[in-house]
Amino acid sequence: MTCHQGNNAFQATFAKPYPHAVQMATDIGIKKINLDEMVQLCMLKPMAAKPLPWKSRELASLVAYFGEVQKGFKPGAAMANPCAAKNPCAAKKR
Repeated sequence: MTCHQGNNAFQATFAKPYPHAVQMATDIGIKKINLDEMVQLCMLKPMAAKPLPWKSRELASLVAYFGEVQKGFKPGAAMANPCAAKNPCAAKKR
């Protein structure tokens, strides 16, 4: 399960170039966040997983992927973010 299955549930701010303010980051005192940091925060906070190694191919791939998703993102099409609730993304895997 992911919070952005089918590339949905991004907030309107996802359309802004990084670094920018993201509510999940500002909630913990980070005023502006870079995309790689946002991926790591998502791993830690809503997904309750270990962060990826900073120099890993996996982190680089996710940053590249979400960078491409961001290019086609239309803020008006943003759906409700399921990760706004208390940790639904950490649901047990089936």
